[in-house]
Amino acid sequence: MQYLQLAALLTSAMLMTACGSDNSGPSNSSRTTPSGITGASFVEPAECGAGSVPETGVQGQVPLADRESGRSKQGYRCNMELVGQYQGEGSTWVNPSYKTCSYMGTTFSGIPTKVSQGVQVIDARDPANPVLSTNLTSPAFFQSPWESLKVNEARGLLGGVAVGPIVGVGFLDIYDVGTDCANPVLLNSAVSNLTLPANLLGHEGAWSPDGNTYWATGASPGSITAIDTSNPSSPKILFTTIASPNNHGFELSEDGNRMYLTTTSPPGVIILDTSSIQKRDPFPMLTELGSVIWEDGDLSQHTIPVFYDGKPFLIAVDEGGAGAARIIDLSDETAPVVVSKLKLAIHAEENANIRAADTANNGFFGYEAHYCGVDRKINPTAIACGYFQSGVRVFDIRNPLAAKEIAYYNPPAQSEKKSQLAGSEHATSAIGGDLSTDWCSSPPRFVGNDQIWVTCQDNGFMVLKFTNEAYPLK
Repeated sequence: MQYLQLAALLTSAMLMTACGSDNSGPSNSSRTTPSGITGASFVEPAECGAGSVPETGVQGQVPLADRESGRSKQGYRCNMELVGQYQGEGSTWVNPSYKTCSYMGTTFSGIPTKVSQGVQVIDARDPANPVLSTNLTSPAFFQSPWESLKVNEARGLLGGVAVGPIVGVGFLDIYDVGTDCANPVLLNSAVSNLTLPANLLGHEGAWSPDGNTYWATGASPGSITAIDTSNPSSPKILFTTIASPNNHGFELSEDGNRMYLTTTSPPGVIILDTSSIQKRDPFPMLTELGSVIWEDGDLSQHTIPVFYDGKPFLIAVDEGGAGAARIIDLSDETAPVVVSKLKLAIHAEENANIRAADTANNGFFGYEAHYCGVDRKINPTAIACGYFQSGVRVFDIRNPLAAKEIAYYNPPAQSEKKSQLAGSEHATSAIGGDLSTDWCSSPPRFVGNDQIWVTCQDNGFMVLKFTNEAYPLK
């Protein structure tokens, strides 16, 4: 608990630093761009082949009857099967994997009772038998990095900021995972396991693709902090500002010159010119280039920039309001346009009462998506998304205007193990529930030609395999 006390003491000092920073925030902000739909709003359901155990309700649903009877403890699967699993004490919001390893954060609320603190490092060299290699308990990782726990593949770095219960102050932890992903080395440690504060408010985070900048956002108010990580042993704040009343997750363009930032209310995306920070101008600033908002979702969560035949698109995901992923045409970045959606049948307006009844006792989140991952960013063929109560869903997106579902895996409900899941946000926090389904909130990762690696909050890290030749897509 010494880390938490120190973080609290640093709060006023860090906010004073913010006041002294160049706060040249985004300009040209109307944020009223209409979101015209030219493609499909709902995805065609998967055709489940041999060995599948399909859903018993509409697409994406875990019916109330299945929850009450215990049927949901068996899970549901379509053209996918479980290869290996490390459950541990459960996990928290966002847990990346890299090479043959996975990094499984654990919840702030479970600190008093967890046996294994901090971020769990899972060695999955044998995908059928993933094992705990070590756990990382530096300040940010001890508190819980929430949605800021991210890997930069270019430099083999794992980073995250202190978030704690929902927004934290001060710490950024950076580990070398490129040398040995199963045994990370803390790079910015000043004394023993204690890192130097290098952030202001933190809730979400991500790397620039070159790994020289780590960006943190602070939810509400919508702070953005750019941290120079060119020397990861000595990260330094470059710039901080308030971008909007509230912001959330984001990703940057491959050259680092654009940030695609989600906002929670109203839900949508803001496109920011980050080139001034990327090239290290002496007086950096952010400029808003365009935006798009929508009314049929809520709490926009994160983005993925992709290209189809050289044309830029953006995938944006909502975590509220019966939200899901949507595909946005960026041909004119000053006026982005939503062109299709990846909504499930359970998200349809006529199913609103069913959604409410099904999910009433299983915590704050319903059937919404949270994080997604594509198989590749240039001409992607498939996207896999984690949903809070609909499991892991995989879609054919070769045609961005007409996505089709090809597989899903909704893991067994862990209600009987609730007392053993002190690391699970779903099992321990005030916004959790009865565990009648899992919360699959992490980004799924395509591995090899036939696997998905993903972490769900109650079931932990899982290696999933496609069956019935559902993937790769030909």
